[in-house]
Parts: sequence; structure tokens; C-alpha cells
Amino acid sequence: MTDATTPAATAAPHHDHYPTLAELDDTARRLATRWPDLCRVRTVGTSRAGRPLTLLTVGHGPHDVLVVAGAHADEFAARTAVTDLAHHALTRPHPDLTWHFLLCLDPDGAHLADGSRTARTLPAYFAHYYRPAAEDQPEWAPAIGADLPESRALLDLVDELRPTLQFSLHSTDVGGTFVQATSDPTALAHPFARSAAHLGIPVETGAFDTFHLHESGPGVYLMTPHHIDHQERTTGMLTPHQGDRGRSGTWFAPQRHGGETVLVEVPAFTSAHLGDHRPADDVHRHLRTTADRLRHRGTLLTALLDAALPHLRHPDTPLLRAARTPLTALHQLADAWDPEVHGHDLLHTPMTRARLTGIDLWAHRVPVRAAALLRRAVRVAGAPAAREAARLDHLLRDWCAQYQRRFEPVWLPVAHQGAHQANTVRAAVALRHPAP
Repeated sequence: MTDATTPAATAAPHHDHYPTLAELDDTARRLATRWPDLCRVRTVGTSRAGRPLTLLTVGHGPHDVLVVAGAHADEFAARTAVTDLAHHALTRPHPDLTWHFLLCLDPDGAHLADGSRTARTLPAYFAHYYRPAAEDQPEWAPAIGADLPESRALLDLVDELRPTLQFSLHSTDVGGTFVQATSDPTALAHPFARSAAHLGIPVETGAFDTFHLHESGPGVYLMTPHHIDHQERTTGMLTPHQGDRGRSGTWFAPQRHGGETVLVEVPAFTSAHLGDHRPADDVHRHLRTTADRLRHRGTLLTALLDAALPHLRHPDTPLLRAARTPLTALHQLADAWDPEVHGHDLLHTPMTRARLTGIDLWAHRVPVRAAALLRRAVRVAGAPAAREAARLDHLLRDWCAQYQRRFEPVWLPVAHQGAHQANTVRAAVALRHPAP
């Protein structure tokens, strides 16, 4: 049988575009119409704005695999991966498996982010950028005490299906690929790396997301609720007062039934500046400079928000809530990275050049995201906030240009993004459920 990570195992090439949610829904319904004995489509919940949460099911095996797409509104690669995986489940069925594809966990957020879907440059990507506030993100809402209908639908689905494997498919703007899992993913490292190499995707071994996780292999990490809590406090998701809340999130829900979760990250734009494993030089100076830059940018953006607020009719819109999450993260990251801050622990972390690059990546990414979100929110006010909008335009152009100069991003074709996610999913499934 063909290995799951070879090119022959992927679906036919896509045009270089992410499917719209309507196209993805149409694909699912056409499959169910054509193969009604194998495919079923049903609604498993409703979003806050009344949009359906659609589940495509393929197969009738005794073991269930759940694939979640669209957990974050600004991440589109999973739409292509789901299409590949659904066709694979039909053309190469596994008698022991039933596949379930949640087409989009956050359709409301996806609606607001759709303007970035066709972008192929960083300035175009951030021109219409949207990523919800932490409390509006369905995967994380339960972990921070927020009660969203999308979160409840996913948790109920996990309890209904009791999946042996849940996959959460993620992507980012600039970077490489890596995997996080709730059980030891050592055996996944080789097929994961082989797929990445074949598709020209750098493996990211210094991502700040993974600093406090156990590395089971290059770019492959073991998650625990404690480590996730630590990670999210320093990236603006949790607060120090929320205790060990990671287990309340959706990633650890399958463990109640003996299952596990695997997250697969891919970039929209790759960078060649991610894999230097040599010890870093002058770490103290680098971290202090980065922390100071984050504080400065955070101060600029906070002042612009304060100046614009009197001109905004509705001070609690999704866009304003969304802007406040990276603004909070700017200050939290600065304190987490500054060697002069009491309790600082990064100097006790083995600091490679890849890890310093991972910090630098976040130090560029978060201010650009904050500026992009705040600009969208302020533009709603029109002429009364024109001065603040113009200043945000300038900052976004400047910071985005610096981001590009530092990392020299190269667009990764959509088909490669989706194929790598699909390859990694199939490899993980094959490890848990070898073909008979």
C-alpha cells in the first residue's frame, strides 16, 4: 500500500486558492448526494450569529476520527486539508474508521476574516485581517471561563463520538510547520518531517508557542494542561489568576474517553530563518531590546485606541474586542521576555538561535496584528477618527515592511499547505489504527 506521506496519497491538485465556506459546504453535500451510503451531512450546532456548524461524516467503522477546521478565523489551510482527507476517506476507506469533519468551528469569525482569504502578500493579508478576541475563540473559550455555543457544540460532539483521535488544523502568517499532541508524538516525527521536506515547508523548532513543551522530535511537541496554561498566560490568552484551566479547553476533551488530540500548524508564508540550532549569542541584550520595542509599540497603539474611542459609537464590537487581545499580549510578552523583570525565566531556557528567531517572529507578528485589527475598528468611525486611522495606516505599513525585511516571507501554495496537514493527519491515524 502507498505510504500516507507520499505524493500519490494526496488528492488532485487544487487551484491556488482556499475554498470559501460555501464551496466547502457544497463539496460536503455533493459527496453525501453521490455516496449516500458512505457520507452524511448534519448540523451539530449554531454559531452566536445563527450560522450552522456543519459536520461531514464518511464511513461506518467502529473507531471515530474527528477533524476540526476553522478554529481560528484567520487560518484557511484546513479547508483544503479537509477536502483532501474526505476524498481520501472515500477512495481508500479504512474498515475500522469513521471520519468526521467539522467544516468550520467559527463561521462568524470566518465571515469577518474572509477579506484575507485571497491575499498572497503580507500587506494584502493584513489589510482585511481579523482574529477574534481570546474570549470569542471557541477552542479556548472554555479554558478562560467563556461560554460559547460553538464551544459547547464541539465538546458535546466529542462526548457523542468519543474519538480516538481529534485533529485541530491550524495555520499562521509567516513561519514553518510544527505539531503539538496530547500524547507522546515521537513516532509521528519521521512521517511529519518527510511530508514537510517533500512539500518545501521548513520545520519550525523555535516557535515561542512550544517553549515550555516537551520536544519529542524536531518540530513535534507533547502538550500538558500545565504547559498550555503557562504558554497562554504569556501570549495574552489566560491570566495568572485563572489557575490550571488548560484541561477545560477542547484539546484535552478526548482524554475523557481515552482519545488524544493532535494540532498541525502550517504557514501561509514560509521563511528560511527558522532552523539554526546553534547556541544564541548575547541573549540578554536581544531579549531586552525586543521587550523594549514591544512596549513602545504597545504604548503607541494604546494611545491611538484611547484617542479614537470617543468617536466610536459602539465600544464593544468584535473588532475592538479582537484588537485588545494582541494589545494585552504586547505587554505580557514584553514582561515575559525582559531579563530585568522579576521572575523572568527565559534566560534559564536553553536558547538557540532558532528560539531567538521564534521570539523575533512573535515580536513582529503581534504588533502587526494589533495595528491591523485596530485600524479596521477605527475606520468604522469615518471622518471623526480620520487622524487616528491615518496614523494606524502608517504604522501598519511600516511594521509590515519591517516584518517582511526580517523574515523574507515566500508564499506557500495552498495545495502544499493542505497536503501537509492531510499527510500528517493520515500518518497519525495510521500509527493509531494500522490498516488491516
